[in-house]
Amino acid sequence: MVNLVEYNELKNLLTEVAELEEKLSPNELEMYHSLKNKYFEAQAVDPFDMTALDVMTRNVKIREGYGIDARKDTGRVITLPRSDEVE
Repeated sequence: MVNLVEYNELKNLLTEVAELEEKLSPNELEMYHSLKNKYFEAQAVDPFDMTALDVMTRNVKIREGYGIDARKDTGRVITLPRSDEVE
């Protein structure tokens, strides 16, 4: 049986993320659409999905605080020397 309280909480998170949709990074946007389709109808909620939606909202707030636009700014690239380059 579906826990409707959890399902309602998830739908509320989906609505909250929908309001931030234009501020999501491409991978967050892909996950949001996937979860939106997955939970179109009532079903048991995976706790990981709830956490993922919560993290998306927090990421948007963090990026806003640093003035980062996830759609325009490039991702951070970390270049480390390869083991054959290190003496």
